[in-house]
Amino acid sequence: MSRQRTINDSAFWRSPKMAGRTQEDRSTLTYLLTCPFSNIIGAYQIVPRIAASEMGWDAESQFMPILRRLQDAGFIEYEPEQSYVWVHIWWDHNSPRMALGPTLRQKTFNQIRELPEQWRTLYTDDLIQRLPENGELRGLVSNAFSPSSAVDEGSPDRVSIPYPYPIDRGRVNYNYNYNYNPTTPEPEPLGQLSTGEREQITVLLRNTPDQEARFLLAELSKAMARPGHITQSPIQYFHGLLQRHRSGDFVPTTQGAKTAATLARSQLKAMVVSGRR
Repeated sequence: MSRQRTINDSAFWRSPKMAGRTQEDRSTLTYLLTCPFSNIIGAYQIVPRIAASEMGWDAESQFMPILRRLQDAGFIEYEPEQSYVWVHIWWDHNSPRMALGPTLRQKTFNQIRELPEQWRTLYTDDLIQRLPENGELRGLVSNAFSPSSAVDEGSPDRVSIPYPYPIDRGRVNYNYNYNYNPTTPEPEPLGQLSTGEREQITVLLRNTPDQEARFLLAELSKAMARPGHITQSPIQYFHGLLQRHRSGDFVPTTQGAKTAATLARSQLKAMVVSGRR
């Protein structure tokens, strides 16, 4: 039996997020919002060859380059090893409260558990933010997945700043020795990140070498400084950068590399010292 998929017309055609998107971008997003591969949560496995065929395109020369472009713009995440796609604008067109209703809740939870492991905490944190504050649904999701437990088993009020410091990998000595002054303002625009966003970046960077983390943070800083460049959240954008880095597709822009050299010292001294509190 066929399923019904909906698209909110104003949230798609007239959304500021869509400004500058090509016709191919819009067609691909329409496909990802409505395709037979899609599921309740908007994060699912696809077969690129079949998806391209259903759109009348070639997989390698047309469909995959557009997927990468949409990932760079923050509209989706794509995990190439398992061919998972996460449509970040899914909840602009579907109701998270309905997905967590009594009828669909268990199926929704099962689909979240099937996501690539590196996505689950990020996905559930994003879902929680889309639910009504002080509502029982936030508690249901939090209890089912404990999205913050990977960051801190202690006080929920602990402030953790993102830092390229490996977690659970034994003793590592980076010899930072930055003589950090705690009254020094945090580097902009990374200083605009919320506590929750910093904690998520901490988890994402836990296995990333020092120098590579500097370039990734610098690239995020550059993107945040460009109004309208990040169409979703900074965390989702950063996660896309990290996915490209892990797949070997991430190349820092010239400006990003220069920024890394100038920002790394101020970023890391704030991040490392705060992380050791």
